[in-house]
Amino acid sequence: MGDLFLVKRTRGRVGVLSNFGIGAPVIVSIAEEMIAWGVRRFVILSWGGALQKELNTGDIVLNDRAIRDEGVSHHYLPAEKYAPADDLLKKKLEARLISQNVKFTSGGTWTTDAPYRETRNEILQYQSEGVQTVEMEIAGLFALAQFRGVQAASILVVADRLANLKWESPADMKAINQSFEIAYNTAIDALNEDV
Repeated sequence: MGDLFLVKRTRGRVGVLSNFGIGAPVIVSIAEEMIAWGVRRFVILSWGGALQKELNTGDIVLNDRAIRDEGVSHHYLPAEKYAPADDLLKKKLEARLISQNVKFTSGGTWTTDAPYRETRNEILQYQSEGVQTVEMEIAGLFALAQFRGVQAASILVVADRLANLKWESPADMKAINQSFEIAYNTAIDALNEDV
């Protein structure tokens, strides 16, 4: 499921999986197989919606935790609100972004399986808690990684916005694409460290 590429500049030590679909069930299924093959570190590059008003299209967010408002994570961990990112891997990503003078935000994300059921009350609640973004995969991957004893972190690029309590489509695909290029190179370099 999806296309797997080995990155030349890492001499094949880092792979990139793309075109696999969306949602936590897909991510976790693929990651389970990759763990069985020996993969021990994952960085998910995702796009998501801004919940905070100061976030704009193309902004980069490192998620330190994910609200588990999807179904998959509950099959891996006992009930808790958040699934955490691997702190060490997140710090490697953070250090790479800082060394490139890239502006980014750190904070939580809200993972949901129902993007058309993001209610006004939920958005207001998560905004008040400082949750930065909303997306569909990250909590599942973080929970799986914790359960299997591997590392997982995420770099999210803001695409659309819910911060003003209505859906706002992406304002600038060029900014999104530029940020994804930064995120891609940052993830490859961080994963290639100490391999």
